[in-house]
Amino acid sequence: MTTATSYFRCNTRAQLLAFLLALVTTLASAGADGEFRIRAGAISLQEGVYYLDAEVEYHLSEAAQEALDNGVPLYVELEIKVIRPRWWSWGWLDEVVAELTQRYRLQYHALSQRYMLTAINSGETRSFRRLQTMLVELGNIQRLPVIDAELLQAPQQYRVRARARLDLDALPQPLRTVIYLSPEWRLVSDWQQWQLGS
Repeated sequence: MTTATSYFRCNTRAQLLAFLLALVTTLASAGADGEFRIRAGAISLQEGVYYLDAEVEYHLSEAAQEALDNGVPLYVELEIKVIRPRWWSWGWLDEVVAELTQRYRLQYHALSQRYMLTAINSGETRSFRRLQTMLVELGNIQRLPVIDAELLQAPQQYRVRARARLDLDALPQPLRTVIYLSPEWRLVSDWQQWQLGS
């Protein structure tokens, strides 16, 4: 696969759109080699608040990595839901008690040759020399508050579900017209689930 790096150094909107369309066309036939996976996790109760600690593996597909390296920002979401299972719903219609989404922006700055990781919720930005180092840091979830214990009703049982995904709707419009048909852009983990005591 040829790189489009030289074509990205443009300063007009028309040139950028042309680059994005060329990139999509080139990458549409590539295989799906990326994966998001939640490898481990645990819920703990500390001072009346439930916290999530988790390890998420982020492996970008070749298409997503090339787009990132050519200046297209990627947005990753960690979706968390607190649910109350209903015995008659077999998981389909469980009650969602609370929802939380942590959003992150991944960018590459060609001038500084640094990868930038921004936590959208807090505004905190960190820079990294290597993409893999940034992805490891992104996947290191420590003491993320999920819900106050007082909001849960005893003796009900609750569960926490989490998944990680690439937000395709946040990509530039020219990319979105094709990526929905490309399997290597469907980067989403399975739901991971933990029991939550009340």
